[in-house]
Amino acid sequence: MAIKANTFPESTSRTQTQTLTIANLVSVSNVSVNTGSVSYTVSGTTITFTLSGGAVTRTVQTGGSAPTSTYKTGSATNAGYVREQQGCSTAQTAALSGLPSSISYNDGTYSGSLSKIGSSASSCSLNNGIYQSIATGSYGGTVWTSDTRTYANYYQYTVTVTYVDNRNPALTLSAPADNQTLAEGSSYLIGGNASDADSGNVMTVMYKINNGTARALASGVSDGSSSLTFDKALKYSNKRLWDGSTNVSGDELAENIDHILTVWSEDNQGGKSAETNRKFRVIWNRPPTISGEDDDLGTLLVPPTIEYSAVDPEGNTFTFTEYLNGQEIRSFAGTAGQTYTVEISHDAWIRLNLDVQHQVKIKATDSAGISSERIYTFTRTETHIEFMLNFDSPDVQGHFILDGMPQRVLVTLERYIPEGAVIESVKVCNNALDASPTWEDATSAVKSNRGFVFTNTNKTAANWAINIWVIIAKGTATERVRLNGFGGAFD
Repeated sequence: MAIKANTFPESTSRTQTQTLTIANLVSVSNVSVNTGSVSYTVSGTTITFTLSGGAVTRTVQTGGSAPTSTYKTGSATNAGYVREQQGCSTAQTAALSGLPSSISYNDGTYSGSLSKIGSSASSCSLNNGIYQSIATGSYGGTVWTSDTRTYANYYQYTVTVTYVDNRNPALTLSAPADNQTLAEGSSYLIGGNASDADSGNVMTVMYKINNGTARALASGVSDGSSSLTFDKALKYSNKRLWDGSTNVSGDELAENIDHILTVWSEDNQGGKSAETNRKFRVIWNRPPTISGEDDDLGTLLVPPTIEYSAVDPEGNTFTFTEYLNGQEIRSFAGTAGQTYTVEISHDAWIRLNLDVQHQVKIKATDSAGISSERIYTFTRTETHIEFMLNFDSPDVQGHFILDGMPQRVLVTLERYIPEGAVIESVKVCNNALDASPTWEDATSAVKSNRGFVFTNTNKTAANWAINIWVIIAKGTATERVRLNGFGGAFD
């Protein structure tokens, strides 16, 4: 629908016939005029108006001249009569009071009224007992010539036309279905077709999510009959709808409420189809669900056996990561429903402090980066202290890997052994790099602070190496057993 106001030229005719041509005119809905009345007919793209009864817009002098003025003078007389007994002065007064205040003037060119500007009375004469006096008045004033001007009235009409010069495009939305529910990773397909009966119009299919930004789906030039087909697949991820890398839904889409997809078509002439709406809801991405519950496993003498599995509510792939006291044990791709076991190595276990709480954490992270955790706590306790050199350390390698075969070793332990505890075993070997080292019992020698003579003379590794394996039993001791380090020598 369009509106056009048009003002026609002035005319001295109060009743007029005027025409107006509107390109691409389809129909006229209403015509109004600023003054008087209007009727109209339509032929093709031309509207013919009959205008009448309008108000005068202006009046123009067409001939003659305006009146001119000049100053003129004149006179008038009046007689006063009284009885002799009243006296001459009374006759004079009567003569003066009878003079008019103004007189008419017309000399054939100028005419008008002259006002009295002065007066005087003559002396009295007595005839037959009557006094007579004559008063004379002088008059002056501005007089005018006649107005000979002629005039013409002008009329001007403004019509306002409400009309259709462009037909609205039409749209059919075939997808999506109403009331869909989208989960993480879901596609949201928008498809259908649009048409425009006005050939040459550029039509654009638009869409928006809720009250967000309007965006183009497709566009094309109408031939007046063919349809414009459109389809676009949006993706629901991270609580939003995306067109590729573009966020088309704006803020986070809330759960458990209806969201609205609105689709329409518009052309470059201001036409617009009816809007078509589809409701949808979303489920926020939920983290994988790990079996079991967080638990305190209590005080343990041996590494715990922790079994677990997980599933993802949206069916996303996920990764497990296991931690011991915040340090990663391993990370791997998980399979939904499969059971896995946390394994704490012997080396890691014996390095855990005693009588303090430790933590095993299992973390499951889905492909969208959402994660859940399962936490187990425990306190390590021991009936024994066990110590062995770690050849993964460069310092140990530098001091205990040898070119020649060691013959003897002296081991001194920096220890505190409270009552009830005992050094249970001290073993030594000189071929520590072999796959199966030859351990020899040096317990008695260590307890008596004597050197120990190796009996082994064989190795399979490239080098000789000394290692020490100490086991101290807590026994019935109530105090903590401490092994702070060791010293010694070898040759």
